[in-house]
Amino acid sequence: MRASGRGSSSSLPQQLRTAGVALLAAWATVLSWRVLTAGFAEVGFPLLFIGVVLAGGGALARWYRIHPLAVVAGQLVLGALLVLGTTTGSPLPTPDNVDAFLAAIDAALESSRSYAAPVQAGVPPVHALLLIGGTLVVVAVDVIACTLRRAPVAGLVLLAAYTLPVAVTGESVSWWLFAVVAGLFLTLVFLQHSDHVTSWGRAPDGEKGSFSVRTGAIGNTALALGAASIALAVVVPAGVPTMTMSVFDGNGPGTREVEVKDPMVDLRRDLQRGEDIDLMSVTTSGPKPSYFRLSVLARFNGSQWTPGDRDIPDTQTATGTLPPLDGVATSVKRREFTYDVRIGPDFRSSWLPTTAQTTRIAASTDWRYDITTRDFIAAKDDVTAADTSYSFTGAQLTYDAASMNNAVSGAGSVAGIFTDVPPSLSNQIRRQAAIVTADAPTRFQKAQALQQWFRETGGFRYDQAQVESAGDGGADLLAFLNDKVGYCEQFAATMAIMARTLGIPSRVAVGFLEPTRAADGSWVFSAHDLHAWPELYFPGSGWVRFEPTPQARAEEVPGYTTAEFAPEPTTPTPTASQSSEDLPQRSESPSADSGSADEDTSSLPWAQVLGALAGLALVALLLLTPRLVRSSRRRRRMAGDIEDLWVELRDVATDLGHAWPAGRSPRRAGEWLGRLLAATVAGSGRPDRPRRGRDQAPEAAQALDRLVTALERSRYSRDPESFTADRYADDARLVEEALAAGVTPREERRAQWWPASVVGRRTTSWRPRRSRAAQTRTPVDHETSETVDELVG
Repeated sequence: MRASGRGSSSSLPQQLRTAGVALLAAWATVLSWRVLTAGFAEVGFPLLFIGVVLAGGGALARWYRIHPLAVVAGQLVLGALLVLGTTTGSPLPTPDNVDAFLAAIDAALESSRSYAAPVQAGVPPVHALLLIGGTLVVVAVDVIACTLRRAPVAGLVLLAAYTLPVAVTGESVSWWLFAVVAGLFLTLVFLQHSDHVTSWGRAPDGEKGSFSVRTGAIGNTALALGAASIALAVVVPAGVPTMTMSVFDGNGPGTREVEVKDPMVDLRRDLQRGEDIDLMSVTTSGPKPSYFRLSVLARFNGSQWTPGDRDIPDTQTATGTLPPLDGVATSVKRREFTYDVRIGPDFRSSWLPTTAQTTRIAASTDWRYDITTRDFIAAKDDVTAADTSYSFTGAQLTYDAASMNNAVSGAGSVAGIFTDVPPSLSNQIRRQAAIVTADAPTRFQKAQALQQWFRETGGFRYDQAQVESAGDGGADLLAFLNDKVGYCEQFAATMAIMARTLGIPSRVAVGFLEPTRAADGSWVFSAHDLHAWPELYFPGSGWVRFEPTPQARAEEVPGYTTAEFAPEPTTPTPTASQSSEDLPQRSESPSADSGSADEDTSSLPWAQVLGALAGLALVALLLLTPRLVRSSRRRRRMAGDIEDLWVELRDVATDLGHAWPAGRSPRRAGEWLGRLLAATVAGSGRPDRPRRGRDQAPEAAQALDRLVTALERSRYSRDPESFTADRYADDARLVEEALAAGVTPREERRAQWWPASVVGRRTTSWRPRRSRAAQTRTPVDHETSETVDELVG
């Protein structure tokens, strides 16, 4: 069989024209995503360059008749390398480069969850996600419209990409962009189908075809139908009820019923006030209400802590008894006290201050509680805590330090959001946590060691002037650890993430530290009382408060955090063993001596990557197996005799989709093959439906006659071995090229990559049309080289 070579049913200019229009349609559609993030130009222009490379490469590959699967695979691989290069600066997939790319993806995912669209500047950008999505849109449109030649179906991809920003923001995309995308889509459909229509009935050498058609009329009809469809798509939705959905919904629950705002903004804003404004008063018969909590920050994205997404149904209103305390055993001693709270007009918070272990509340249906964090959030945007009065019952727990010291890991008892450590977290932070807690045998003692390091032994200093430096929410943890100067948020946030690197679930609480006693006996909290502290989880005790902020701000610490324990035995116990469960770091040891050895360690899962590559290699081998088997057979036959050459010619015809006339003489089979010959066309002028017959390829017909004659003579010759295949190989190749020229390029590619003679695909009948009664009902069997019913025709 002849090599595929260049030249397809479409010329290279036609391929480039269609691919270019498809690229413009996809790129214009992705421009609608500019409402999702600030600085979209950093996505749009690189995506245009990537699209030009992929579209041009795809057009060239199709012109060279490369198999469609190979074209798609090549575009995906090339697109992935270009996205990697755009994101990290280098398209080479080295371990460091892949690590940087994965860190960018993780930061982008975190920003998409933490910020509402458009994602503002100054936070980890979502450009990597948009670049990946845009590249997939470009590849999908090119594959469907150009490789598979199904331009109308590509409209579904364009529609899905176009509706993404509408679904996220709820706002419509500009009308001019819709008009541009619609016009490019109609142009793409018209170009593809005009190429099909103009080839109908076209005859070679300027002869008139079997029939003709006015492509202009069909083009006008296509434009009219397309315009009507687009008009209906614009008008009909206006009368259809719609639903809302959210992707980049920021700090809010999945149902968007409650918007979760960042309480750190309130903390920084109020701490920066020059005047110490009274915000609320609390009346209680119990002890001094210290550490009144506003909110819990559960998600860390590598630069800041946020409340994360909250799924809060309308049944969880702040009225009545709350569910049992999370993770607290019934054996833990507790006392309950009632608190009456009155919020002043200056405290416009979207969170209600309560104690950490609230068991019952009487607020209103304007407030709801999160069952996983036990904080209370405004159910509507216009609801704030200002001028609000409510009461609640809180439990005061008496923690047992020994129980927490003997507790097993709590990582499997809480949601993953409380244990996640971003891959971008510096190894220096992980190593510092391991160094500080190296001598602590249990998780609880490691938490104690961290608290003591921040408050006493680490040389840290509290300075409220650092509030302004952290006002953008992106305070550098490394800078804080190096300078050792900060305020409560930085101490709480750093201890919480270091605890996570040690395998301890953690979160950051924001609220009020210490109130002052008023003349009427109530306790008053002011703006300068705002504070942040970490909460760590230990099974049986639940979420337990720690205090890493130095004494200059927080004078006292919980008694259980300073408890002392007897030295552990030489043989480590299960709770004291420093297993991977205790220290889920990137192959780091808690030892200070070996900590620096992992500075260059990659977090890339090489085992999974190698497994995936091996799987892809196996799939590729399976796909190539039919072609390899077919090539092996051909080489063996071309080294044989004339009988082997005739069998090879049979398989070539079978692979091209023809049924071989089983049981017929070589002359009858030659007559049948002569009807399938076509003239070979050099370059790109090959028609989709070539004319076939002996008169179309006279040289190939003469070569076929010589093969038939040689085969007949060999069967009567006394020396059949003299009729070797190499003597007639040129004639056989000439016939094979004429047979391949008589089918479509698609059928020729299928014959190369999925040959029917190997995979056993059923072919169509060779017999000419006859009356239904005369047609045989038994399928035609392939001829074998050993059985021949007729020797001469």
